Amino acid sequence: MKTKIKDHKLAIFFALYSVFTIICGCLSWMFSKQRILMFQMWYQVTAVIWFILAVTVIILLTRLLRLKNEIKHWKE
Repeated sequence: MKTKIKDHKLAIFFALYSVFTIICGCLSWMFSKQRILMFQMWYQVTAVIWFILAVTVIILLTRLLRLKNEIKHWKE
């Protein structure tokens, strides 16, 4: 029987990121003189998140290739 793994980290992350985006949008409309500053802050946070995701993908791919090579040597 298969069991489901419940991991809500991704859902929590997307919820918090959505709230952050909405808050930045609302604040940029309320304070029109700081609109560029709000956009820069949102853009920098988004860039950091994408950088972290890219590094995570690279780390996971290297682990997968290492595991694949170990299984290949084990079968021989």
